Amino acid sequence: MGSNLDPALILFPIFPLVLMMHVHVIVNAMQIRKSVLSKELDSRWLKYMPGWQEIPNNIQASRELYKNLFEAPVVFLIFCLCAYSVNNVSLFNLTLAWLYVVLRFWHYYIRAVNPKISKRRIPFQYSLLVTFVLWIELFIFLLK
Repeated sequence: MGSNLDPALILFPIFPLVLMMHVHVIVNAMQIRKSVLSKELDSRWLKYMPGWQEIPNNIQASRELYKNLFEAPVVFLIFCLCAYSVNNVSLFNLTLAWLYVVLRFWHYYIRAVNPKISKRRIPFQYSLLVTFVLWIELFIFLLK
């Protein structure tokens, strides 16, 4: 499945994911600020994050989403760097890489709007499948 594509192309799908992470930092900070100003959240929580403070559901959901933005894509980010470093960039894996980005944005949107697991399960499962296929394809490439 090799190709003559520029290996740097596989690095471009990383940028929207990094942008999404940074945008959510701002979203998360705004939600926390709003909760502190409305006295829904004690401002001392920001310094100590004590167990005695009940965290509003929207803040907890936003924090979990923030953590997920860093956890889930790690395997994908490593794949992109590996594919770049061994010059394994094809139309197939480049298409799958961009599909992964679309699936992560879909998952982010669903999780931000309605954090029910049943709603976000499909894009999450498909994104896992995409990374699995990408790694299998890279493994086969390396065996050749």
